[in-house]
Amino acid sequence: MKDDPLYLTRNSHGVYYYRRPIIADDQAFWLGPSGKPKKEWVRSLRTKDRREAIEKMLDAADMYEAERTENLRRHMALASREGAHESARDREEREAAERLLAEQSARREARRELRVERRRRAAMTTAELSPEDAAWHDLLRERDAELATLRKAVGNARESNAALAIETGRITVGEGPTVEKLIAAYEADKAPRWSGSSKKAIQPVFRLLREMFPGRAIDEISRADARRLVVTLEALPANLGKRKELRGLTVPEAIEKGRELGLPTIGPKTINDGYLLHIASMWNWAVKEQWTAAHPFKGLSVHDPVDDAERRAPFKPEQLTTLFSSSPWTGPWERGGAMPGAFWVPLLCLFQGLRNAEAAGLRVQDVGEQDGLPVLHIVPYEGRPIKTAGSRGDLPLHRELLQIGFLEYVAERREAGEYLLFPEGTPNGRGQVAAKLAERFSTKVKRLGLVGRKLGMHSFRHNFEDRLRAAEIPERTALALSRRAEIGSSRLYGEGVSIRQKSEALGKVSYRGLDLSHLVPT
Repeated sequence: MKDDPLYLTRNSHGVYYYRRPIIADDQAFWLGPSGKPKKEWVRSLRTKDRREAIEKMLDAADMYEAERTENLRRHMALASREGAHESARDREEREAAERLLAEQSARREARRELRVERRRRAAMTTAELSPEDAAWHDLLRERDAELATLRKAVGNARESNAALAIETGRITVGEGPTVEKLIAAYEADKAPRWSGSSKKAIQPVFRLLREMFPGRAIDEISRADARRLVVTLEALPANLGKRKELRGLTVPEAIEKGRELGLPTIGPKTINDGYLLHIASMWNWAVKEQWTAAHPFKGLSVHDPVDDAERRAPFKPEQLTTLFSSSPWTGPWERGGAMPGAFWVPLLCLFQGLRNAEAAGLRVQDVGEQDGLPVLHIVPYEGRPIKTAGSRGDLPLHRELLQIGFLEYVAERREAGEYLLFPEGTPNGRGQVAAKLAERFSTKVKRLGLVGRKLGMHSFRHNFEDRLRAAEIPERTALALSRRAEIGSSRLYGEGVSIRQKSEALGKVSYRGLDLSHLVPT
């Protein structure tokens, strides 16, 4: 039933169940009897009475949370045993998490016991209760009677509307959650983990859905509706929200105006990655939350003639030599020098495979030691999220960075009491970390006459991954160093690869022909 609370279902015999999907992040530690990630948690509420089932849902929800907590605690304990050389920082984080889990578990148990007692008292007659409790009992009965009257009135109204729709031949708006409600719920659930730029980037998607499906229930939207949306996207003018001539226009009006003015339309990559990917994610969320069973946007995309491998080129060996022979790399880093990010961030991206924001957003505390080796801790923090949960990790420092004085620079910042490793690592108004640094670097590449498809800071990551393959490093170790997903697996990124294994593998990564001896302090 559409009016049933979330996670409440009923089988063919009329028995109610608490059926709750397990989110992808929890599947990493919550395994089923077969040892594979558990996809769903189901418990029979052992009743055919809807009201009783709703009451029992609280107990089922507590059981769900208790089982999740136990699996997470077991996973953390196993990880601490396997990590024979657990750092003090990791141990503190694990112990804090364990304390929080224990407190949450105790609170749930206390609430469960109180509910049992409240139900026992609710089942008593008023003659058995104190005058005060009996008065509350009477008020609850009055409320139940009012709710029953309201439910009956709503049911009668729906029957009348349905009869009127049949009689007049009009289509009525569905009873299920609307697109507007989906947008609100999805944003509320996901936005806390989005960067400022991600929050801004999804607003055009929300606008399109609101204008295409005003007041529509999500389970009314068909595959044909989804394909019509794709056709609309293919006609959508580029930079819709920035063009003065399109300001204040609806999407259909903007498309018509764009045709009149001969404005360029958005490309296949923007349609696929900027719109359809987000919309598909929203409907995936709706299906998981049991708002709908249908997914009309699943698998929809437009043809993109540009191959993924051609989207961004790595630097060629001779280009790396030209680049790192120009300013600011004409000599070693000088203590107290200006714009240290311009000097160190490209080198970190080249030798560690970091993304621009990951490197520029490093804090002084993110450079430490593990198993006697200098390491980088890639972790999210307030103001600097990372691309995915799997992007976090501990990485040994490449020998080239050690030779050219990176640790000495870190010590310089630490002695000065600085928080960020690079002054350029502060986010802009859109939440983007070091966006200007990346823009200036791209400008420098063009000024040097270096030619290649979309050459920029991210090209270093492509260089790094190319060298991982060239060094014939085992796949799981390479994935741990690049912090990418293990294909077809829900395993944590880099799980089971020690820091020493990573260090030995990273030592094989080199750039033939690139001589940085002029950057080594004398």
